[in-house]
Amino acid sequence: MRPHLLWTAVLVTVTWSCLPEEQASFDPSSSESTADPTTGGPTSPTEVAEVTGPDVPDPGSTGGTSSGSTSEMATTDTGEAPVCGNGVIEAGEMCDDGDALNLETAACLPNCALATCGDGFVQVGVEQCDFGNNNSYDYGGCVPGTCFWGPACGDGEVTPGYEICDPGAPVDPMGGELIPCGPECRFEGRVVFLSSTIYTGKELGGLTGADAKCRQLAKTFDPERFHTYRAWLSDDTSEPTSTFDHSNVPYVLLNGVAIADNFDGLALTGPTVGITITDTYEAIDDIRVWTHTTLAGTKIMDDLHCKQWSSDAFDQVAMTGRNSVPTDLQTTWTNEGWWTRYIENNCNTQYHLYCFEN
Repeated sequence: MRPHLLWTAVLVTVTWSCLPEEQASFDPSSSESTADPTTGGPTSPTEVAEVTGPDVPDPGSTGGTSSGSTSEMATTDTGEAPVCGNGVIEAGEMCDDGDALNLETAACLPNCALATCGDGFVQVGVEQCDFGNNNSYDYGGCVPGTCFWGPACGDGEVTPGYEICDPGAPVDPMGGELIPCGPECRFEGRVVFLSSTIYTGKELGGLTGADAKCRQLAKTFDPERFHTYRAWLSDDTSEPTSTFDHSNVPYVLLNGVAIADNFDGLALTGPTVGITITDTYEAIDDIRVWTHTTLAGTKIMDDLHCKQWSSDAFDQVAMTGRNSVPTDLQTTWTNEGWWTRYIENNCNTQYHLYCFEN
């Protein structure tokens, strides 16, 4: 053998033995070693993957499941999709008490969300109401954040401006007959109150001005019918018996106590108890009230009415009533009609008014 052929054989032998095991066992006749039709050499491993691609999911295709798909993100650790109602809190669920306990009235809702005030469902034992986005602080509304009823007719609290009375509110009958409070939070009768404000004769502004003052005060607690109120007041041209309705229903104070069965009963014997409750629900006893009116509801036949309630001169006078008296004077107060005709007072002095729903 020639020397250069010997070295060539040795070099080939050494090179082959140093190749990796996979390459060392490469079989030129296997299907993995296809020839490159352009170069005649074997194709590279990368080229093989591209050629045999149908066995590998195409990242750009809609077939198969990619790593960012919805179903893969919704699966649990076991690879299964979460099921609301199986009693297990899984991905995407806030709670899960099982189908039998996931209820619209329970702490865990049918969609596995925790019940909250404002979700539109009433959780039993926790909430009284829930109108969802319509929860409000308004009268009759459901209070946001607590889902308890706000002020409403029947809650036992009188809400001025919305209610005259409340069927659930305790009252002090003060010795009189108690008039029922109806389902609309109005007494089953007509309201009478003592004005919380006092006036001189001139400040009344005539009978029309006195009526307006009663209506302004009534508006705070009776916005529905404030325009019907009139002052129990006379001058030499007008009087309650001709300007008032001769009502057949009881007259009632704002504490629910009846003072008379009707207008004719009031004009015959007067109120059975003092007119002591003001438009602000305050009780005021034994004070003077401008009237210039007889027990029968007629005008007193003189001209002592502060010049038709337009003067506050110290030398002018008008008749006043006494709204209530101590118990030992009650009989005299009733028999003498002191509630409307007690004593004349100077027109520059400030006194109250009696105001009647008419």
